[in-house]
Amino acid sequence: MVVGFLLLVLFACIAVWASTTAVAIVAGGLGAVSAALAGYVAKTFIRSQEAAATHLRSYFDQPLELSRYLAAERLVADGDLTQEQRGEILSALVQAMVAGPQPAPAPPSVVVASVPGQQGA
Repeated sequence: MVVGFLLLVLFACIAVWASTTAVAIVAGGLGAVSAALAGYVAKTFIRSQEAAATHLRSYFDQPLELSRYLAAERLVADGDLTQEQRGEILSALVQAMVAGPQPAPAPPSVVVASVPGQQGA
């Protein structure tokens, strides 16, 4: 990202101090291309970083998820349940395990609205 910005500044300086119009146009075009390339590389890097962070988060969430399933299994095993109740609960537990963890809900958004006739604080 820094290299792209430096190239943009370099080509802008060349375009400003160019002796002919053709050199200025070429330098400006190269500056625009280098800025676009730097933006593309930065965007690609950020997407890659977000994907890696998501995989890492799921890697570290897995032991917590497993401990929850084991706790649920222990509660079912220690409870006074009939075979039918135990079967229903274990079926729901297996379905939850197969479905995987659900994504966290988005935080509620805050909407600020002005009320006619009142001044803002």
